[in-house]
This record gives sequence, structure tokens and C-alpha cells, in this order.
Amino acid sequence: MADNYWEKRTKAIMDLLDVKDTELTNAVLKEYKAASDDISRKIDDFYEKYADKNTISYDEARKRVRAVDLDDYVKRANAYRKSNKDNPEVLKRLNAQYMTSKISRLELLKLEIDFRILQASNVQSETFTAYLAKESAYIYSALSVGNAIKTLNEGEIESILQMEWSGASYSQRIWRDNDVLANKLKDELVKAAINGTNPRVTAKKLRDTFGGTKPNTERLVRTESTYVANASTAKRYDNMGVKEYEFVAVMDRRTSSICRGMNGQTFPLSEFMPGTNAPAMHPNCRSTIVPAASDLTKYNKYLDSDMVDDLPGMDWDF
Repeated sequence: MADNYWEKRTKAIMDLLDVKDTELTNAVLKEYKAASDDISRKIDDFYEKYADKNTISYDEARKRVRAVDLDDYVKRANAYRKSNKDNPEVLKRLNAQYMTSKISRLELLKLEIDFRILQASNVQSETFTAYLAKESAYIYSALSVGNAIKTLNEGEIESILQMEWSGASYSQRIWRDNDVLANKLKDELVKAAINGTNPRVTAKKLRDTFGGTKPNTERLVRTESTYVANASTAKRYDNMGVKEYEFVAVMDRRTSSICRGMNGQTFPLSEFMPGTNAPAMHPNCRSTIVPAASDLTKYNKYLDSDMVDDLPGMDWDF
């Protein structure tokens, strides 16, 4: 009964997370939409100020920007710096954007893109943090048995969230992915200036570039959620005294060869390592872990098959 219980319990939790993960994805995409709209307005303003017959040449784009326009950007950037004085990532990036009076019109528009993507990245990172922290606490509580402690403290949650599994944390991946996005947007601007492209065409190309963020966002949410779910599960098992865990893959036509090959394998909990011998093993991973058979008899007295359907509600917001 025990092994059946743990597999059903973890599956029920992952099914519930699918719903909440979609909410997180929509929140992140909403911020991309807001950034896209803001950048489109900046492009409209740019062409209104500098374009001749609704186009702008590369030579014109390379001319020095008017001091009043640069001043407006500097004021907004400095205000954002002050409001995020305790955020090292934001400060590092803003401080890297050195301003001089010789900046060109095109460079100013690039800076506006960098600034808006920086804002979006910061909001998205905060949104992820709030969601994953609540997910971690929820899963730890949902897997409790007997008189086990039902909560994680803030330090334990922070440790799970900040782990650089597979080379990076979720926050580092957000900033990295958005750096790539910003570079793509700026490349489109340069091409538009060189080709004398109509601003409406340019705006559409930028919107299309933003449109490409959806599959990447869905993948990032799924992968990071799977990691946090399993890391929180491992923490619960460790506190329960579990010594070994079994890798459980979702076996269907979408199962990766990696997880298919690891399905049923057992590992010492002390060697739990996401991306190596525990989920998430790859992007969009759906695998989980359960106590190994050698540990199951310890918990039979606590378990009731009806508990599988008695998960705590997931009515938390982020």
C-alpha cells in the first residue's frame, strides 16, 4: 500500500501544480505584453521626433540625441535605481548603462529597450520567487505524515530556490533569457534603421519577437516548478528519516529517453542532485521521487489510502 500511496500522492500534487503553473505562465506573459506595448510606444515617439516621411535613415539614427530626451531617460533610470537600491542585479545592470552627451538616437532607443526589459525581468523574477516559495511550502505540508512538522522555515525555502541546479537558478535563467530577448529586439531596430523600414513594420517585427517568448516561458515554468517540487519533497523525506528514494517517470509517449531510462532506479537521499539523478532532469521534465522500497515499511502505520484524495487546498496567490 505504501508505495502505491506515495506515487498517488505525488501524482495528485503534480496534477494540481499543472493548474497553478499555468497561472504563473500567464502572469509572466502578461509582463512581456506590457513591455511590448511600452516599447511600441517608444518607437512611435522616436519616429515622430526624428523620422522624415515615416522612415528614418541609418545616418539619421546615428545622429546625437537631443539633451532633453537623454535627460528624461536618465531621470527614469535613476528613479528606478533608487526604488531598487537593495536589488544587486538591477543595480549592476543600471550602473553598466553609462550615459554620455554623445549618445546617438539609435543608442537611446536601445537603452529604452534594455531599461524596459530590465523592469520586466525584475518583475518576473519577483513573481517566480513568490510562486515557487509558496509551492515549496505547500508541497512540504502536503507530504506530511503522522506528527511530522508541517512547515518549512524561510531559510530552508530560500536554500531550495537559490540552488544553482544544472548551472543556474531560476532567477539567473530569467535574466539570461531576457538578455537574449533584448538583443534580438535591438537587432531588429538596427535592421529597420539600415533598411529605412516603416515604423509599423518594425513594431510588428518586435511584437513577433515577443511572441516567441511563450514556449520558452512555458518550458521555464514547468521545469523550475518540477525542480522545486522535487527538492521540497526531498527535504520532507529527509526530515522523515528516508534514506533512499526511487525515481518515478511519467511513462507515456512524451516521456524522454533520459527519464525512461532512470524510471525505477533508486539513489541515496544524501546524494540527491537535480539534473543528475533527480528531477528536473531536462526542460519540461515531469518526473518525481518517492521513498525507496527499503524505507516504506517505516511509514505504513501512518498511511491511509483515503489520504491521497485529501490534499490541502491550493488557494494561494502569488
